[in-house]
Amino acid sequence: MQRKSGLYNILFRRLIEVRESCKKEIIPFPELFEKICRNFSITKQEAWEVLFLLNDLELIQIIAGHGIKILTT
Repeated sequence: MQRKSGLYNILFRRLIEVRESCKKEIIPFPELFEKICRNFSITKQEAWEVLFLLNDLELIQIIAGHGIKILTT
């Protein structure tokens, strides 16, 4: 089954790319914001809003002071 190419799917693929490049299960916030803000031309505040949405949907887990963990692939 092929995934659709909507913005949230593209965002999720970018999150997976960051996780693979940093080789850690928890993606550090600085690396996360650099990739997401740059790729989507959004502010850090807008990136937080998206992260909280994904957290509410239980696709990621926000780990305070560290970064995020992807819960599904």
